[in-house]
Amino acid sequence: MLAVTIIKESIDDITRFKRDREINNAAYEKLTKEGAYKAINSAAISVGDIIKIKHNQRIPADMMLLYTTDKSGAIFIRTDQLDGETDWKLRRPI
Repeated sequence: MLAVTIIKESIDDITRFKRDREINNAAYEKLTKEGAYKAINSAAISVGDIIKIKHNQRIPADMMLLYTTDKSGAIFIRTDQLDGETDWKLRRPI
């Protein structure tokens, strides 16, 4: 029984490692000081970077929304990776 548990945990760890590596290598667009966008991977995002998030793109870190193309400013987010809830949550600007 112990061997089966160890094997299962090992498989879960390997799967998590592969998923984390894939997410850390995801491409995003960072606004440079010159006003142009530069392609970077999510592992290279630093505090203070301004990142362009496209429709249905996963947000790679804690971020503050500065602008949305929706006229009301509202966005829908999913937090299934954080709390397991798969429903969409409406967020509106103050």
